[in-house]
Amino acid sequence: MKNQVKIIDVKPSKRIYRSIIADYDLNKSICELIDNAIDLWVKEGKKDKINIEISLDEQQQSILIKDNVGGIKNEELKIIVAPGHTTNNMSEETIGYFGIGSKRAVVALSQHIIITSRYKNLDTYQIEYDDKWLEEEDNWELPIYKVNNIESSCTTIELIKLRYHIDKKSIDDLIKHLSCIYAKFFQYENISIRVNRTKITPTTFENWAYPPLYLPQNYSFKVYTTYDEFINVEIIAGLTNVSSPSGEYGVYIYCNDRLIARAIKDYTVGFEKGIVGSPHPSISLARIFVFLKGPAYLMPWNSSKSGIFENNEVFKKIRDKLIEIVKYYTKLSRSLESKWSEEVFKYDTGEIVENKLDDIKDIKLRNLPEIPRSRFSYEDSITSLNKKISKDKPWVKGLYESIIAADFIFKKSFSQKNRITLIILDSALEIALKEFLIYESGGNYSNKRLLELFNDRTQVVNEVKKYTTIIPDNSKWEKIWTKVSLYYNLRCKLIHEKASPGISDDEIINYRNVVEKILDKLFGLKFQIQNLE
Repeated sequence: MKNQVKIIDVKPSKRIYRSIIADYDLNKSICELIDNAIDLWVKEGKKDKINIEISLDEQQQSILIKDNVGGIKNEELKIIVAPGHTTNNMSEETIGYFGIGSKRAVVALSQHIIITSRYKNLDTYQIEYDDKWLEEEDNWELPIYKVNNIESSCTTIELIKLRYHIDKKSIDDLIKHLSCIYAKFFQYENISIRVNRTKITPTTFENWAYPPLYLPQNYSFKVYTTYDEFINVEIIAGLTNVSSPSGEYGVYIYCNDRLIARAIKDYTVGFEKGIVGSPHPSISLARIFVFLKGPAYLMPWNSSKSGIFENNEVFKKIRDKLIEIVKYYTKLSRSLESKWSEEVFKYDTGEIVENKLDDIKDIKLRNLPEIPRSRFSYEDSITSLNKKISKDKPWVKGLYESIIAADFIFKKSFSQKNRITLIILDSALEIALKEFLIYESGGNYSNKRLLELFNDRTQVVNEVKKYTTIIPDNSKWEKIWTKVSLYYNLRCKLIHEKASPGISDDEIINYRNVVEKILDKLFGLKFQIQNLE
């Protein structure tokens, strides 16, 4: 049974204009208005010369945006104000289709908006509204004025009484921002964007290096949705010819030629605590570009086109393979770090390897060259630092390898890692004291004498302290030996007593530093490349 009880009014609230305004700043808002002009140009086949002029007046605190894309027809003027209205077709390769971005953008920027447009050579019309009109919740009517003609095919947007203060820095930042966001559009010679008469030039990030074994790879394929629609995808990955420890590396995503996400280094593409690990200068040669082209409504952008909507169907279908690619190139960058100059940077010319595929599943990273083992892994570096000493004194090898093992376990997520690490450190120290007495002290120690000494750690320490030419007898070293006694007792409680004490990370770090100092003083062993803290 179904009986109508009433009809409800679902007319939108003007609050929609102010919704998510907090997500808009000067750069995002200006981009929304540029997007509109570019979309009109794209729908006209990109044939005519497009000029977009943005004037920011610091003194008057106002902005004027002007384009010559064709103007707006009189009967379509409401589209530029009414939320949800748009002339864009969902299936077109445009930037906008939500029908709300530019409306929110102008309100986010300004308390007083004047839009004037002349469609081709016809008459010129104008719409004007402000905060007072936005506060009139039930008033959705706006007058259209016929005004003096402006240039043919021209639209201007005047933003008066700005909500954001503009100054030289914000203008410079806007210029830099636009040069990145619209860089791919500047491949067309008939598009020009100017800010205060400064022509925007493209900033791109594909500064490839071409090491012969590790050439950049371009994977192109289609991704189909549930309803058999598709997006054309290109993933280009490789190493760059310059290190960017400041952060200009990671994943860059373009949708219909517009940069949406720049230098992503978060869990979305496998960084931080994900598959790849945390961002670090050693992986700063890795750059991965994703170019998506297709219907606007299939794109994985958020509503302000300033980031990725990770639950988007297309993005979900490419994410796992994208993470694999990120993993490969970050690992490659790290493994070659000590050889960047001679094995990466010097190869500044070459070609990108083209891989035209039927499906994303056809990307086979196992076909790429094996990543070389890093020349200076932690283990190799410690071994290299102590190579000469261990050659002359083979008994020290087990000592520094014990520290390597302790550091390895300490960095794992084992629930009892600190207990295991403490036992390894203290055992390494005890063996080190024995090896010193036998091989370094010059004294004569029988097995019986060693067994007697090692019944009590205090006796062992006192015996070692006799050799003041090796270890000075001063207050600094008395503090070190006090710590040795403290952690030895902690180890004994851990092993022999019923209730096991808890051991903190700070205690492990402290004891490791103590053991390191003693091994250095007794044998000259070095561990300075490691920083557990």
